[in-house]
Order: sequence, then C-alpha cells, then structure tokens
Amino acid sequence: MPSTAATAPPPPPQSHTPLGLIGLGVMGRNLALNLGDHGVPLVVWERDPDLAAIARAALPVTTVWADSAAAVARALPSPKAVLLMVQAGPAVDAVIAALRPALGPDDIIIDGGNADTRDTERRQRALTAEGGPKLIGLGVSGGADGARRGPALMAGGDAAAWEHVRPALAAIAARTGDGAACCALLGDGAAGHFVKTVHNGIEYAVMQALAEAYDAMRGGLGLDVDAIAEVFAHWNTGKSKGFLVEIAAEVMLAREPDGTPLIDRIVDRAGQKGTGRWASLAALEHGVAAPTIVEAVFARAVSSRSEERRALNREPPPGRLDLHLDALADAVHAATIAAFVQGFDMIAAAGAAQGWHVRAPEVARVWRAGCILRATLLDRLAVAAEAVPAGASLLQATELRAELDTALPGLRRTVAAASLAGIPVPVHGSALAWIEGMTRARGPANLLQGLRDRFGAHGFERTDAPGTHHGDWRRE
Repeated sequence: MPSTAATAPPPPPQSHTPLGLIGLGVMGRNLALNLGDHGVPLVVWERDPDLAAIARAALPVTTVWADSAAAVARALPSPKAVLLMVQAGPAVDAVIAALRPALGPDDIIIDGGNADTRDTERRQRALTAEGGPKLIGLGVSGGADGARRGPALMAGGDAAAWEHVRPALAAIAARTGDGAACCALLGDGAAGHFVKTVHNGIEYAVMQALAEAYDAMRGGLGLDVDAIAEVFAHWNTGKSKGFLVEIAAEVMLAREPDGTPLIDRIVDRAGQKGTGRWASLAALEHGVAAPTIVEAVFARAVSSRSEERRALNREPPPGRLDLHLDALADAVHAATIAAFVQGFDMIAAAGAAQGWHVRAPEVARVWRAGCILRATLLDRLAVAAEAVPAGASLLQATELRAELDTALPGLRRTVAAASLAGIPVPVHGSALAWIEGMTRARGPANLLQGLRDRFGAHGFERTDAPGTHHGDWRRE
C-alpha cells in the first residue's frame, strides 16, 4: 500500500557560496531558514544545546553542523564568511576571538546583532591592525518574522568584503513593491550599526506617539478598545499607513479567553534594550537636536517607576479631552515626521564626523520594506532626501515641509488639549517644540549668550559686527 505521508519538497539549488552562521536563537534560526530557502549552503554552530536541538529539527538536512566557532570557519571555503547572530557585547568579542585563528585577511565576519557603534569601530580597528578578517556591521530589522520572510539589512564596512556577501544577503532581504531589495552597504566603518541604532530610536518615538494617542483616546475621549482599534485601522489607510500603525490595531483587538482585552492585562511598564539609549547619547555627542527620540526613551524610564507612580497618583483623574480625532491623527503624523527628520539629521552628522559617506536616500529606500519602521512615509522621505543637499535637514524639501505644515495645527491642538486635561504627551510636546524652534528665524538664544557673558565672560556674537564681543554689564 503506498504511503500517504507528505513528501518534502526538494532543496533549492545551491546557487551561493557557503556561509557560516553562529547563533541559532529565534533571529539566527529564522535567518538560517531564510538563507536555506534561497539556496545558501550553511555551516552552523550554536553553543546552547536546547537552542541547537530546536534548530536541528527546523533546518534543512543539507545544513552542516560544527562543534565550535573555529570549526565553522575551518569548514568553509576561502574567502570565508561567517555571520554572527549572538548577543551584543562580550559574547561577540568571545566569538571573534575563537574565530580569529581560523580566519585570514581575505575572510569576513558579519556581526548581525544590535551592536553599539563604538564596539563595532573598536573591533574593526583591532582586526585591521592585526591583519585579520574584515568586519561588516549588519543592522537587521524586522523582528523574527522579518528574519524568516525578508528583513531590512543595513551594512557598514569594507566595500570589497560586502560585494562578496551581498548576493546571499540581498537574496533573503525584503522586497519593495518595485522589486528592490531592502539591503545595502550604507557606508564605511560602523555605518550599518549606527543606522540601525537610529532606526530603533525613531521606532521608540513612533511607538510612544501611538501610545500617547491611545492614552488620549482611552482616558481623554472615553473610547473603548474596539473603537480605538477602528481608529488605528483607519489611520493605516491614509498618509500614516505603516507597520506600527497596523499592529497597533491588532494589539487593541487581542482578547483573553474570558473576553477581556489583552491590553488591559499588560503592565504599563516598558524597558529598553540599549539602542534607544545609544541613539540619545549619539544625538548629544554629535550636537543634533533629537528631542522626540530622546523623550521616547525618557517616557520608558518614567513608565518603569510604576510603584512610585502608584504612590504619587493624584485624584481626580485627568479631565475630558476636548479634541477631534482628525487633530489627533495629524498630531501623530507630525510627531512621526519629526522623529524621522531628527533621525536623518543624526545619521548625517555622525556620517560627516566619522567619514562614513552615508547617503540618506539609500537609507530611506532600505527602510521601505521588511523593517519595523516600514511605512508609506518612507517613499516621500526618500524623495525629500534626494531633493536637499547632502547633510541638510529634510525639512528643506518643499513637499515634505508642506506635509508637515498641514499636520502642524492638529499637533498644536493635541498638545494644548492634552496639557489642559492633564494627559502627558512628551513625544508630541517635544516634536511641537522642535518644529516650532526649527521653523523660526530668530529665537531666544541671544538671552542665553548674554547670561553666559554676564556670569562667565564667555563672549557673544553680534548681529552688526563680526567676531566675539563682551557686554558692559556694570550697573551705575
């Protein structure tokens, strides 16, 4: 009697050179499956036996298993390329040290974790100094599902090394509607990891903007979760269409077995894994005004102090919010634009300081699909980035500025109404202050300079004469 068991499909043709992969947690395992789907032969190793067992059951039988990091490298043809999907920090240094004796100057290590840019730069310098392999810092965005079906990949490092690994990585990357792979070498050195850090900083800001909108609708307008889900779903059909808006509606609709909205049983406390903090520190280091991104990180810090917040809780609760939903939609959209522009300002400043030669239009194109920030806005940001001089604020692009100006009244109304109702909107408030400050020819910093000269003789510039001047602050 013939068997009725399903027959596994034949493996895809191996059209790529073999790739090593170390680290088979959720992200690494899903990338391995994606690579296998696209005909990339793999040599893999996972230190944790439980994770290794899960991966063995999932990966194709053609996968070659090694028993150490060095064994992965030894099993590869030259030039060897090894992708690391291990936890950022000391674990990366340990794996690189284990690989180092088996790799030469023509070989390549790809760090696919969320690494601190400074760590990536340090590792690249050290490997170069000792004549070791090239290190590519690879930002990977899209979460577990993106890793499996098509992530956005942001690379930084040596161009020749990138060309060797690009075919395999481009094959697994997300595709835009026009078929372009969301995968590119974005610059020299640690540019890829820095762009991923900024991506995550913007992600913090957009999520916080959506959380503040949820708070305004739930506590200020009295909408239930089903109604809020409908609002988010409606926003996802217009100018704010994007992955985060889409899944905000899904989160609102999730239910417990007893019918309770899952959102009501989630603790209102959010942590952060490091990239938001790194983005905030980078903004300060490079002198870039990115308050919307920084406030999103601070908002998480406030949320983490839940016991103190309960102890300090005041009555009565916030008042009724006097606000139309259209204004709130515009507020979220304006805050999102502000976060993106601030992020691109950071990339431009860091790229100039480090000599990375990052092209803003390429960054916007890589983010158009696969990544957590994917949204229709990125098409317009790519156009804006092409329209302005390199390093200039995207606000100088006429069409993007017009889009922001259209949404600005709604942002003003939202911040004013929320403040009067006692509802905190730190991301929206910081976005408004940043926009207002960036779009006025003269601000109050002349008083700051006068004060600094008065107490510390720091000097100031004059509007009517060049050079540094001091005031005569003596009182008769």
